[in-house]
Amino acid sequence: MKFYVLDLGYEKLDKSALVAGCTNAKTYNPEPKAIWQKIPIQAYLIEHPEGYILFDTGCDPEFKTSWPAFIEEDSPYYVTEEQLLLNRLAQLNVKPEDIKYVVISHLHVDHAGGLKNFKNATVYVNNEEFTTTVCNYVKGEDLNVHVPCDIEAFIQAKLKWRTVMPEEKELELVPGVTLLNFGSGHSWGMLGMKVELENTGNLLCVADSVYMKDNLYPSIKIPGIIYDSVGYVRTAKFILDYIEKNNCKLLYGHDIEQFDTLTKSQDGFYD
Repeated sequence: MKFYVLDLGYEKLDKSALVAGCTNAKTYNPEPKAIWQKIPIQAYLIEHPEGYILFDTGCDPEFKTSWPAFIEEDSPYYVTEEQLLLNRLAQLNVKPEDIKYVVISHLHVDHAGGLKNFKNATVYVNNEEFTTTVCNYVKGEDLNVHVPCDIEAFIQAKLKWRTVMPEEKELELVPGVTLLNFGSGHSWGMLGMKVELENTGNLLCVADSVYMKDNLYPSIKIPGIIYDSVGYVRTAKFILDYIEKNNCKLLYGHDIEQFDTLTKSQDGFYD
């Protein structure tokens, strides 16, 4: 089994969206300067004897014309042609139709933008995340960073969905790959994925269930972008316990310092 880290460019946003209160005013610093944080956009590809597995799908390549204006204002996206998801896969001689399973951590704009391309795959997503997203879209409610263009695209694509129910806390996808159902927190419903590699050891992909190391250490800190703060803390505690019990390396959702140390797909893989 091979595990590839796909570099899909990066966004920038105020760090307080990642770690709430990180630039709070103090008596000795009453007007703190905002931190304009670079965050990686990433996906993971697993080459498994039972077929290719893709975890998350990055951003819509047509983002300049399809995204609501506020996203470009709040968190502009920077990407080269070679960093687009389908081109990253092509570099590995993988076509969209080769993907057997797509695991979506959640349906935010920077994780579900490429879903429409994987019509042959079975798409795993948290049930509450899926139903709430589609329901709010149909009712015309404010979706924030669940963007209409992504929802319209995956509806039109008639994808093969497999929603993960609340009682399914751990679900073996294939031998050595287990889905973890974190429930609500950062969004309405979050999925993670444990990958057991022979030489590298166990990896735990948590996406935005934990943005970055600063959200866990030295103590748990919620992000500024959040749906359920109680659920977020519950998930963070679970993750800390899980990585200790299962001897996992934790892969954060948007930690640029960690990301810069990882081997990217154009340079190699983990096995």
